[in-house]
Amino acid sequence: MPNPFNPYQPAEGRLFANRKQEQLWFQGDFIPSVVPDNFGTYNAAILGPWGIGKSSLVRQLKYLIADSITEPVAMTFFSCTTGFGSLTGFCSAIVNALRQEALRLSRWDQSLEQEMSQWSWEIHLPGVTASRTRGTDAQSSVSAAEFLRSSLLRLWERAFRAHGYAVVIALDDVNLLQAIDPQALMLLRAVFQDLHMYQARYALVVTGPPDLFSEIRDIAEPVIRFFEHLTLSAFTEADVADAVREPIAAVGVPLTVEDDAIRWLWERTQGHPYFVTYVMHYVFQAAIDAAWSTVRRDHFQQLWPAILARLGRGKFRDDWDSATPAEQNVLRAIAQNRLDQINRGLVTRLVRKGLVTKIDRGQYALYHPMFSEYVQRHDGH
Repeated sequence: MPNPFNPYQPAEGRLFANRKQEQLWFQGDFIPSVVPDNFGTYNAAILGPWGIGKSSLVRQLKYLIADSITEPVAMTFFSCTTGFGSLTGFCSAIVNALRQEALRLSRWDQSLEQEMSQWSWEIHLPGVTASRTRGTDAQSSVSAAEFLRSSLLRLWERAFRAHGYAVVIALDDVNLLQAIDPQALMLLRAVFQDLHMYQARYALVVTGPPDLFSEIRDIAEPVIRFFEHLTLSAFTEADVADAVREPIAAVGVPLTVEDDAIRWLWERTQGHPYFVTYVMHYVFQAAIDAAWSTVRRDHFQQLWPAILARLGRGKFRDDWDSATPAEQNVLRAIAQNRLDQINRGLVTRLVRKGLVTKIDRGQYALYHPMFSEYVQRHDGH
């Protein structure tokens, strides 16, 4: 029996539940903007903390596109990483991914496929030569922007426009590009704004933490206004019910989860999507193995110690180890509500690592009560 709850991969398609308002915006505003003869594409920034479901929502977009319109849309999903080393390295990777998407879509057009298979992606610009075949990197944001803009325009003219394709580019964890170059978001905005001027129908979707735009707010307000902000938060109790019951129904398993069990799960996980999925992965498997027809509150309580132990070994220990010894002392202090003893500089670093959440001025908490319980119970050892 396939388990519909996978905490290690984004949910998508028929296993995706919730985020109804965000899906309605995609269907009512974003998707119509990419069809032919519209006045310009929309762009979206999906914001939220770790594990809140950003990647799942952006992957769900391709299913919404397929269900909503008949016009052809090319879409590439790209996970950002500091491993690109430079902004030009990232831009080259994006161009190559779109080239592969164009080749995939052109399988019915032999002439285009033959032409594109010969492209070397070598573009000569003043002060820079960027080539996918030789791997030469540019040394400035301006050169990277020129390379990306010229390459996307070339793809648009030679591959996508001729066959009526709009293009959606989804960049997951776009904040990691800021670590490569603080100008990354401003570069992307400039490039895609220019593409709009050439009537090239490229739409940009990015995901990142809630404070993605905070560091550039004072100097780049146009970047902030360039995106529709879709900020995700924890599930409500009703959302948790959907997240539990809809995937079970999607795989056709006659298994009922009682309301009281849903409420208990919501209270323990605080509606955090990752933890809801993680817990249900093991509860569902236990239900199948034991041939339960109904999952009750006491089933969750019975399985909870083993699930929490697994989380400790597989998640919380890694979180703990990602902090330095000095930062671990701060985590203990916050978990024990000794906020007067914490180092503010270290707290800022922990917030950036996603281990601490700022509640109010001078008020902090660990990112989830279960992690706080882990820190207090195990004290890092």
